[in-house]
Amino acid sequence: MFRRTVMIVAAAAVAATFASAAEDGKTLYEQKCAMCHGKDGVAKPAGKGSRNDPAFQKAATSESIEKITAEGKGKMPAYRSKLKEEQIKSIAAHIKTLGS
Repeated sequence: MFRRTVMIVAAAAVAATFASAAEDGKTLYEQKCAMCHGKDGVAKPAGKGSRNDPAFQKAATSESIEKITAEGKGKMPAYRSKLKEEQIKSIAAHIKTLGS
């Protein structure tokens, strides 16, 4: 019984961590990205020419989104020195939800 309770509590903690990371990704995206890429992932005038559209969001891997976010591309600046790796990963995870 004790072992089962521990496993249930551990599973709940893991689920809460993932939910928190997804929420953090959304919050970070809204703070750092939405001004150019739009809250819904559709580029604003400042982000025109970016590939952040539903087709890109669906086709791109999380790793490729992380790389672009970290290193920058075109007019988009690099965020490697402004965000932690975990933050970049959570933003990429949120971007993947936009193309769904």
